[in-house]
Amino acid sequence: MRMPSHLARPSALVVAVATAVLLLAAPAAQADDDGWQPYHGQDYDAPAGTLCPFHLYITDVLDQEETRTVARYPDGSPAQVLWRGPLILRYTNLDTGAQATRDQSGDATEYRLPDGSTVWDVPKDSHISAKIHPGNPYHAAGDYVFSGGAVLLVHPGGQVQVLAQNRVENLCETLA
Repeated sequence: MRMPSHLARPSALVVAVATAVLLLAAPAAQADDDGWQPYHGQDYDAPAGTLCPFHLYITDVLDQEETRTVARYPDGSPAQVLWRGPLILRYTNLDTGAQATRDQSGDATEYRLPDGSTVWDVPKDSHISAKIHPGNPYHAAGDYVFSGGAVLLVHPGGQVQVLAQNRVENLCETLA
C-alpha cells in the first residue's frame, strides 16, 4: 500500500480515533460506494536530499490496487477508505544504478480525520511505504517500507508519525 514491536498506547489511540471517525461518519455512508475502484499511483522522482542523500526514482512493477470508501462525512467527503491489492515497486538509486524491488501488497484501512490528518492501519499480513522528508519532527528522513503490521499518522502538513510498526526497511540505507 502507498505509507520493533507494536506499541500498546498508540494502538489504543488509533482504536479511539477510528471509533470516533466511524461514529461521526456512519450516518453519511452511501450505497453507491459498494464497489471497489482501481487506484494507480504514479512514478516518484526524488532528487538528492529530498528523501535520500542520492537521487531516488520509484516506479511500479505491478500495481493492481483498489480502494473502496465505506464511510463518509455529512458533507460527502470520505471518512474511511479500504485499500487492497498487489503492489510491487522498484526503487533505483540513480547515482549508482543500484536497485531494489519490494512487494507492498496487502490491505489497509485509511481513516481521514476532520482536522486533515490521516491514520493508516495496516494488518500484520500487509505492507505499506512512507516517504519521510527532511525536517519531519517525528521520524528520520527516508523512504520506508513497513511490513508485518503498522499504524501511521500523517499530519495535515504531510509529516508522518509512526505509531506502531513491526518490521521496517529504509530503502535509502539499502540502496546507499
